[in-house]
Amino acid sequence: MNKRNLQIVKFYVLKLFITTFAIVFSAWLLQKGIHIGDPKLLTGIIVAVVLLLINMFLKPIFVVLTIPFTLFSFGLFLLVINACVILLIDFLVDKFVVDSFWWALGFSMLVSLTNSLIEGISKLHTIQDDSQNLNSPDDDEI
Repeated sequence: MNKRNLQIVKFYVLKLFITTFAIVFSAWLLQKGIHIGDPKLLTGIIVAVVLLLINMFLKPIFVVLTIPFTLFSFGLFLLVINACVILLIDFLVDKFVVDSFWWALGFSMLVSLTNSLIEGISKLHTIQDDSQNLNSPDDDEI
């Protein structure tokens, strides 16, 4: 495995761990409206994987389709999209239950805030930048 692929794998594994922590922590803070079934860590990992996949593949489609609403609301409609993504995960994952749209909205905002804080403190952005700078071929690949 070359350095670039190793950096990409490292980036996504770290991103998964950070997102899992943010999900479990946010659910713990909002335990009146967000319920994660036992085992909490495994359910948190499943929710994090589903969230990362939805954010990679479906969310860009949602954002493009709702550009007029997003522009009209000065970007606040993106919060609605985030809450809808959380409700979709509630539908897809059995042991993850969200009581209402408002709990989903608060949960999505708290997960985003926690992710941003942890990624700001950690070197996750550095790993991503390094993986983009490793575009030159390695000596052993030539």
